[in-house]
Amino acid sequence: MIERGLLQFALARGIGEVSIKKIIDFMERNNYTWDDLWLSPSQILAEVGIKNDIIQNVSVARLQAERLSDELLDCGVDILIQNDINFPQYLKKMLGDKCPPFLFVKGNCALLNKHSVGFCGSRKASEKGLAIAADCAKQLVENSIAVVSGYASGTDLASHRAALLNGGSTVFVLPEGILRATLKNDICELLNPENHVFVSQFMPKITWNAGNAMRRNDVIIGLSRAMILVESGKTGGTFAAGEEALRVGCPLFVIDFAQPEVSAEANPHFISSGGQPIRGKSGVPNISKVLAAVNQDIRSELINNSYNSDINSQMKFGI
Repeated sequence: MIERGLLQFALARGIGEVSIKKIIDFMERNNYTWDDLWLSPSQILAEVGIKNDIIQNVSVARLQAERLSDELLDCGVDILIQNDINFPQYLKKMLGDKCPPFLFVKGNCALLNKHSVGFCGSRKASEKGLAIAADCAKQLVENSIAVVSGYASGTDLASHRAALLNGGSTVFVLPEGILRATLKNDICELLNPENHVFVSQFMPKITWNAGNAMRRNDVIIGLSRAMILVESGKTGGTFAAGEEALRVGCPLFVIDFAQPEVSAEANPHFISSGGQPIRGKSGVPNISKVLAAVNQDIRSELINNSYNSDINSQMKFGI
C-alpha cells in the first residue's frame, strides 16, 4: 500500500530520518492514519510540533507525492513502514535505532522475514571466488535458507543467480532508489513473483552514491542470520561490510583460500579478527558451520518464544 501522507512528509525539504521516525511514532500513538495526514497535514504536523516553515515545505511536496505514489503503484512497488507487521522484524532487532523508518519493496515481501544468509564480496572477484559463492548459495537454498546481497556484478550477482537457478529465493538490497533499478540479464529470466524481492531504504529516485552504498550494507547485515565474505580487498565496500558484521556481532564466515588472489587479500585479516574460516575439498566449500549458526539462531528464537508464551500463560492463569 502506498501511503501518500508519508511520501509527502518524507519528500519535503528539511525532513530527515529522525523527523520521519518521530511522525511515524506520533501517528501510531494517536491512532492517526496516513490518510489523515494526507487530508489535514498542517493540523497534524502542528500537533507534533513541526515548525511552520517545514509545514510549508510539506505542503509544497503534495503534488510530487501524488505523482510518485501513482508511479510506484504502476511499477508494483510497496512501502513497508517500521511499525507494520510485515516489516522485517529481525532487521529492527539487529539495527535498533539505525533501522530505516521504511523500506520500498518490489516482489515477495514475505522473504524479508525468512531466515537468510548475506553475501559480500568484490565486484571483480576471481573465477574461483565466484564459483565458491555460487556453491555456498546453492547449499543454503537446499537447506531452505534465502540469500541476501547487493545488486552489483561479481559476488552479488553470482550469489543471487545460484540461489535462483537452484530453486531458492533471494533478496536484492539496493544502494539507490527502487525506481532506479533495472533488471539485469544475469537474473531476469530466472525471476518469478515468489522467489525474490527488491528492497531499498532510499527515496525511490535517489541515484547511487558511495555513502548510501555503505548505509545499504547495514540493511544486508541486519537481514542476515550470518554473513559470508567471499573476497575482500583492504579497502572498499566489502571491507567495510566485514568490519560492520564483526562490530554488531553478526556471525561472519570468510572463504579461506590457500593462495588468496589480490581481490581476497584482506580475507586473512578477517579470519584473524574473529571471522570463521570456510574451507573445503576439491573446490566445494564446507558451510556446515554457517548452517549451524543459522540453526542455533532459530533454536534461540523458539526458546525465547516458548519462554514468553509460558510467562504469558502464567500471568493469564495466575500461576
